[in-house]
Amino acid sequence: MTKKPPVPIMDSQSGDNPHSWIPGWIKKYWDQDPDHPPFEAGMGMIRRPDVVIVNDPRKPPTQDNIKQVVEMKFPPDSPNTKQTAEYAKIAGGSNKVVTLDARECDCTQEEQTSRVPSEELGWAAAIAAAAAWLLSRGKTPVPRFPVPAGAM
Repeated sequence: MTKKPPVPIMDSQSGDNPHSWIPGWIKKYWDQDPDHPPFEAGMGMIRRPDVVIVNDPRKPPTQDNIKQVVEMKFPPDSPNTKQTAEYAKIAGGSNKVVTLDARECDCTQEEQTSRVPSEELGWAAAIAAAAAWLLSRGKTPVPRFPVPAGAM
């Protein structure tokens, strides 16, 4: 990171959304800033946390608006002290950085079941078919099914 405090990379069109394609942003804007050294990939010049929680979602994620930076770690990835320190610079303090691992994310929860029972879906389909029939005054088109070759 080259700015103090770090500056979020935002979409130039909207100004309030993160830039969707970092390589494009680097190519277009990196060399225009005289404070930037020549860009070297993998050297930590740009950091993009997994989650940034802001106080006011209408404002960009600058230090004064960052409530918390969350880093998610899944095996075999383990916490990295350098990365945590860099995220503290982004957030404005180590007290605003949280690292969560797979045990804390509830990744093992059972698949959720439908909230609408299948019995109710049948009634909904019947009502929708009746409404279509009424709205078309009984002239609903008959669906065409492919006829197997040689059947006629």
